[in-house]
Amino acid sequence: MDGSHGEDGLRVGVVAPTREELLFGPGDPGRVVDFCRAAESAGLDSVWVGESLLARPRFEPLTLLAAVATVTSRITVGTAVLLPALRHPVPLAQAVATLDGLAGGRLVLGVGAGAPVAGTEAELAAVGVAMSDRVGRLVEGIDLARLLWRGAVPAWESGRWPLADVDLGVRPCRPGGPPVWLGGDAPATLVRAGRAFDGWLPFVPDPARYADGLGRVRQVAADHGRDPDRLAAALYVNIAIDDRPNRARREQRAHLGAYYGTDPEVVTAFQASHAGTPASAAEYVHGFVDAGARHIVVRPTSREPAGQLAAVAELAARLRRPPRGTST
Repeated sequence: MDGSHGEDGLRVGVVAPTREELLFGPGDPGRVVDFCRAAESAGLDSVWVGESLLARPRFEPLTLLAAVATVTSRITVGTAVLLPALRHPVPLAQAVATLDGLAGGRLVLGVGAGAPVAGTEAELAAVGVAMSDRVGRLVEGIDLARLLWRGAVPAWESGRWPLADVDLGVRPCRPGGPPVWLGGDAPATLVRAGRAFDGWLPFVPDPARYADGLGRVRQVAADHGRDPDRLAAALYVNIAIDDRPNRARREQRAHLGAYYGTDPEVVTAFQASHAGTPASAAEYVHGFVDAGARHIVVRPTSREPAGQLAAVAELAARLRRPPRGTST
């Protein structure tokens, strides 16, 4: 259901406009829930929400996905990505278990450490977390959450969160909790993804880099006695679609400039990004599919993201078609 175990089929999802609604809309979280319901109706496989507390403000992701879970029935709901360093792992584990229950086991928890930039440092400082501790809190926090999802934790000896005799009572829908995918493609991140996570969700700028990263993740998994084919291979990609390519490019630049408050070319230098026609978008994404990506997470880079849903659905249909000359 969640695409977390390396099945052969290609899945395509869409990022919900949790920040765009604040930047370009009236700031109504209900409209984001409506967007997610429309994504399911359009036949997409998944819908995703990101997180940023202060650096790039938006609606809180777990609260929003709880609402989405209650108005959808089929579509995978996921975080792309959640920042565990912002939370104590015990209430995080409780919230995620509750959300997975509301979603009927449709949750994928994408997580990341946060980019090493001033904005990340500022939002971590706001909750009393040192920038230098964000990776350690991510790794240890997920380890602890997974134990809590399985049952009682008699003791957890940690300088961060020493615990004794903790049992949440609530359990996720799936034994052991939802799949946890790791974002990023730094060398240490690739090792962590292969060693201990259920999938990899980067936004690398080109297929060659994606193929190299995925190869490293799978090799590490194999070296640690894990089945590399059971790790989800996902991709986060910025897409703007219009029959007039120049208009698509202008819209993507306007979106990324407002979203990040910087030159869009700075963003597209390290994030997979394309602006063009439905056909050119499909060709672009196919490069990553050929490199091994099996779950495509599309962020519509538009100031009117709801207007891009039909185009993303068309992109998904194009990507799912058998290559020419393939028997059916």
